Amino acid sequence: MKRTMVVLFVICAFALPGFAAVSAAVETVAPEVVTGSRIYTSLDELPAPTYVITAEDIEQSGADNLATVLEQNVPGVFVKQKSGVAQDAQITMRGVVTQVLVLVDGVPLYRSSHVANAATVDYRAFPLENIERVEVVKGGGSAVYGSMAAGGVINIITKKPDGTEAVTLAETGPNGWRRYYASGSAAGETIAARIWYEHIDEGRKRLCYVNTPATREDSLGYDSDAYGVNLSGDDWVFRVTRGDYSYGWENSGHDDHDAKTYSRYSFRYNADDWYALLGYDTQCYKSYTAWGNNIYEDSAYTLEIGGNGTSGEAIYAWGVFSRFEETDFGTIGGSLTSQDRTNIAPFTEWSFAWGDWLANIGLRYEIWDQEGNDYDELIPRISFQRQFANGNMFYASASRVFAMPSFYELYVDDGWTTGNPNLNPEKGWSYEVGLNNRNSRNSWQICLFYLKLMDKIKYDSGTYINVAEFHSYGIEASKRWNLGQNWTLGLNGTWQKPEEKATSSSSWTRGQGMPEWELGGSLEYKTGPWSALLSANWVGNRMGDAANNWNPDDYVMVDLTISWEQDNDTVRLYCVNLFNEDYTFESWNKYYYGPERGFKLSWEHRF
Repeated sequence: MKRTMVVLFVICAFALPGFAAVSAAVETVAPEVVTGSRIYTSLDELPAPTYVITAEDIEQSGADNLATVLEQNVPGVFVKQKSGVAQDAQITMRGVVTQVLVLVDGVPLYRSSHVANAATVDYRAFPLENIERVEVVKGGGSAVYGSMAAGGVINIITKKPDGTEAVTLAETGPNGWRRYYASGSAAGETIAARIWYEHIDEGRKRLCYVNTPATREDSLGYDSDAYGVNLSGDDWVFRVTRGDYSYGWENSGHDDHDAKTYSRYSFRYNADDWYALLGYDTQCYKSYTAWGNNIYEDSAYTLEIGGNGTSGEAIYAWGVFSRFEETDFGTIGGSLTSQDRTNIAPFTEWSFAWGDWLANIGLRYEIWDQEGNDYDELIPRISFQRQFANGNMFYASASRVFAMPSFYELYVDDGWTTGNPNLNPEKGWSYEVGLNNRNSRNSWQICLFYLKLMDKIKYDSGTYINVAEFHSYGIEASKRWNLGQNWTLGLNGTWQKPEEKATSSSSWTRGQGMPEWELGGSLEYKTGPWSALLSANWVGNRMGDAANNWNPDDYVMVDLTISWEQDNDTVRLYCVNLFNEDYTFESWNKYYYGPERGFKLSWEHRF
């Protein structure tokens, strides 16, 4: 299977552009996907809470990582751990972390050696300057994308060539922070190309403390490089991204470090009524600690072919998705555990009028072939929506959701953790009812949701187990006002109760560190060459850890960005944690700090 998919990837990557080359001039390829559906052409039409973060939003935010951008712009997105052993962000949506699926240009991206209740991707591996937009769709997405999409989907869409241009950027900040970025685009008669490069350096800064602030431990340094090439024609686009980083930190009297390399390739061809999407990603992570040196190497090959059409007044989409995963993990220089598995999933989606309502039905059949633990699952989704004359839209939906256990959870044996090959996939249902108006000048949306998972996977006493039940319910809302020509105000809020119980007779408990309340807002001002953005986020009633006497306080994070743009130059001053709010997150008897107040200054020049 692996060999077949490699051959298909090579053939399509080199043959299909040749067919596209007969065009007289290159035009920008239309958006490849609408996240959360195979039918709709706009996110505004989806019967689900949806959010779009543009390249301009990212630039204006001044943030230096994608996790912060998501937390600032999407209600209910909470970064549980803003610093960690490897500075890895733990993004939660609707109370889950692992079950949030990340796509890159429509291709699923996740480590097959991930661990329960931790992110399946590294959010440092997405240079912000290379992102065209981020589409976020809340709610169950398994009927569209399969495993890992119970809480929602984050689709990162990278920039394509855009005429002839060049950009350079330099940024400096506290703790030895340095960031440099450069890109260039050019277009010919039948093909356009874009190339980019980013480098980041950071020195020593505080990380956490053990038991008391007097036992502080620091990050010792971070160094990364990333680069990529995008090629496109009239109806195809080919992308390559590669990168690496190294990072060091203090750890109970030792200096530890890790290193990672990653590569991503994708190719999409759009015909009139069908498309082909191919992807390959690989990542190798090495960790050198006082307790051992470990390696984790994951690779995945993806092939998807689909199309759309009409049948009477109904609109439909069809397709077949295939993914081959392989992983190796163990000790560096020692024995490795090697596993692979194949996922094949035919899918279809239909939309048709039902009186004044629009009905949407999706169906996906997941087939997983892996040694000793095969699995198949039929995943339906149904929704109803009605558009009113004033632009308001009401919708209600129900979707089956599920997530496969990772290779690590099934087979790890590293001396302190033993895998559980008898783990069941996580499965359940996602329900939501919402009302929105995304087309008005002052757009808004509100949604009630309920997510229920059986057999949710968690770490327990040296292995991984399925807990009896998990549920998360709540309400999330957002509204945006355009206050004249210069001012824009945005407010959002989320109340949620993510809870689980280990056995059917256990009481419900909320996950450690998870907040009950999140309230956010932003105020933007623009006049002439100047613009300013003030954003704030209040987090309330986080769940503590009585065993370690951790009773977390509520906190408010306030960030400020001031920009000046004239002709081909932009100068931006960004302040994170303006009022120097001090808070921690407890994990494994260590208390990780939130970001200290700091100022970053950047200069961008366009040629």
